[in-house]
Amino acid sequence: MYNDQYQYKILIIEDNEGDYLIISEYLKDIFQSYTLTRLATYTELQNISNPQEYDVLLLDLTLPDKKRGELVKLVLDQFPLTPILALTGHTEIEFAKESLALGIADYLIKENTSPDLLYKSIVYSLERFKNIAALAKSEQLYIDLFNFNPQPTWVYDIETLKFLDVNSLAIESYGYSKKEFLNMTLTDIRPIEEQKRLQVSVKLLKYNGEGLKNRIFTHIKKNNERIRVKIESKIIDYRGKKAVLVVASDITEHLNYLEIIEKQNEELRHTAWLQSHVVRSPVANILGIANQLNDDSLSRQEEKLFLEALLKNTEELDGSIRKVVERSEKIINEDITFNMLGVN
Repeated sequence: MYNDQYQYKILIIEDNEGDYLIISEYLKDIFQSYTLTRLATYTELQNISNPQEYDVLLLDLTLPDKKRGELVKLVLDQFPLTPILALTGHTEIEFAKESLALGIADYLIKENTSPDLLYKSIVYSLERFKNIAALAKSEQLYIDLFNFNPQPTWVYDIETLKFLDVNSLAIESYGYSKKEFLNMTLTDIRPIEEQKRLQVSVKLLKYNGEGLKNRIFTHIKKNNERIRVKIESKIIDYRGKKAVLVVASDITEHLNYLEIIEKQNEELRHTAWLQSHVVRSPVANILGIANQLNDDSLSRQEEKLFLEALLKNTEELDGSIRKVVERSEKIINEDITFNMLGVN
């Protein structure tokens, strides 16, 4: 008996009383704790309400009401998450091998089965199914993350640059159908002037797993619209191929907004220069003329000259102020427009 504390729940479908007694004795020899349920026909098996209740199913391949391929397919459909071990005789060994391709976990030749062989087959099959289930869960998680990613996402072959898969957001954003994408490579969505940069990025990705530090690229949609995207990529194994998973975030509007902000900053710097230089000069002149006009000894001719100079500097000041106001209004109007468009 093995030092196995697990409480196994075993279902056996065997119509031959002698074969059943042998298997049940073997189970007593190898397991400390288990429950065994016996059925003799496929009809009885159909009445099982909870197939997931059992850890393993031992199946005789020849029952009174079903046998061989038809029986195997029906049982696999009813117990998709339970490892099924086929019990067969020497005359059925070739079909037993074929049943592995159908989904049977293992087969045991009744005449050659021993307690040790039965234990290994049950335990190994259970562990293999656990690993398969974990892998399936992992793959499903990847599929969900891929398909429901709120950004355009794709997988490409790192050697050929061919698209291997794309999510619905990529199809919607770029305008290509999935069939079109899968007949394209990365070079098809990159402008000619960025082809060399793409090659360098892929080479670096192979070398250090990161690629270029500047992850902002230009992409071309099906309608020839160019967009700026920020790329996040990771090397993965995709169906046996070394591939790259890519998430592409369209930052075109964000970059356009930053350009507007920089333009506004330049306008503000120019406005500040106007205030500190162009406006300041006539103001200084006006203050100087006003001080001179306070001199009671000035002749009428001198007063007239100072007043003309005062008028000239006042007009110059007015013009400078108008320029400042116009620039300020332009900056404010641009900001209001972009806020209304939601570009921020």
